[in-house]
Amino acid sequence: MTLHESSVDFKNLIRDLAEMYPFDISEVVVIELVANSLDAKATQIRLDYDPLEKVLVVEDNGQGMSASQFDDYHDFAAGLKTRGTGIGFAGLGAKVSFDIADMVITETRGENLSSGSKWYLHSKKKLIWEEIQPVHLISNGTRVEVHFTKKTNPSFESTQDLANLLHRHYQPLLDLKFLELYESMGLYSKALRFVVNDEVLEPTSINYYYALDKIKEFFLMRRGKRFGYGIFGVSSSEYPVAPDVSGVLLCTYGKVIKGELFNQFPGPLGPQLFGIVEIPELVKFLTTSKTDLMRKGKPRELEKLLNPVRQEFKEWLNSLGIEGVEILGTDEAKELERELKKISEDIPEIGDFFGFWTRKNVFSEKDHGEIPVTDHEGVETTLPIGQGEKGDGLGPLDIGDDPGETVTESEKGNKRADPIGRKARRGPKIAFVDAPDRMDLAWVEGNNVVINSGHPSYIKSRSNAKTRKMHNLFSVANAIQRFLGSDSEQPDFMFIDRLMAAWGKK
Repeated sequence: MTLHESSVDFKNLIRDLAEMYPFDISEVVVIELVANSLDAKATQIRLDYDPLEKVLVVEDNGQGMSASQFDDYHDFAAGLKTRGTGIGFAGLGAKVSFDIADMVITETRGENLSSGSKWYLHSKKKLIWEEIQPVHLISNGTRVEVHFTKKTNPSFESTQDLANLLHRHYQPLLDLKFLELYESMGLYSKALRFVVNDEVLEPTSINYYYALDKIKEFFLMRRGKRFGYGIFGVSSSEYPVAPDVSGVLLCTYGKVIKGELFNQFPGPLGPQLFGIVEIPELVKFLTTSKTDLMRKGKPRELEKLLNPVRQEFKEWLNSLGIEGVEILGTDEAKELERELKKISEDIPEIGDFFGFWTRKNVFSEKDHGEIPVTDHEGVETTLPIGQGEKGDGLGPLDIGDDPGETVTESEKGNKRADPIGRKARRGPKIAFVDAPDRMDLAWVEGNNVVINSGHPSYIKSRSNAKTRKMHNLFSVANAIQRFLGSDSEQPDFMFIDRLMAAWGKK
């Protein structure tokens, strides 16, 4: 038996890898393992998860690894450098899993290699892997078995959780028309199928799946040749893919990169607008996390790909009777959103209004739990029946009306429990619109606040960054106070004062 040790500072590298992603690391593991299977030209990708043993298995019938790919798979130095033929990096999913896993077992069979490895933490400072022979694979393909630590609570538990994850990150690969497109491009077979816990996710029509109306389909053209395909529609529900995903989903090689509204402000209908656009050439601009596009180096080349989509989207909005108002000051909006997140703990109305993504660990009694706990009377955040359940997008909502029993960590507890991660909805969205004909400093549109950049007060303050920031915060507070007050018998006239005081203390 040959043993190999990862000699680099793997802890720092794993932490750096994990911090690149805007979502749960267990989700990252699945996304990256699927990306490697797609690069291997698999026609079947199986995902199985055992919530009791906390073991995830991703198996494909692709080409398997070559000897050099197998070496790169275990080489941390190759993790961010060696890209596959499409959207994957060398063993990124397996490597990043060691942030929350203690063992990864890999088997691969290809034309010139039949091998495997058992990769595990020998101690807190030692990560080693030993060579093994494949025992599960009878033909070409790769199988990765991830053993999460007992303290880890992945963001998925059920078949539906994993299916939702695939829809969120690989939606085009679950649509019949897109699969036919990929086959014509020579990227994937239209026979490609995902199998989750032995259940085949049969591809369907995006139009049907999201109950789309006002549909527009189009091909992106350049010099008489097609370089992409897209579809827009109005969904019957808000945020149909996930609570923090909206707009046009830009994709490459079937991987969803990000949602875009192309600086358009569609008003209250915004959360229902949905689109998917596949542009294979965007693969050249992917960041390592594949959740954004790099604009450095060749911004003009990137704009040549995105501008036709932007024009199609604006024309479609006009056909719906939505005036294409261009959002201004997007960098300024993001900075303001960060300021609001900072003060949300002191001003709960801010969090309630915007529905921030928040994380909270609550304890659930389990016989096999490792954390000693005791019952206490208190007013912990409650999870109303039917809400806050894992996988439905909602989370901790409100404080209970009456004191209840809560399970809390204790050194001498006589019970055992495991922590369960809960997440609330999306974060704040701020937009700037030049509307000199309106007297409002700002107003509320859905869960967004629109600041009037055409207001005389904004124009006067914009030459000074500090004055402009204070003006913007005051405008947001004023808009939310009016909005909340209009639906209350006892409006809070001190809301603006409290918000500004909280901001001043940060």
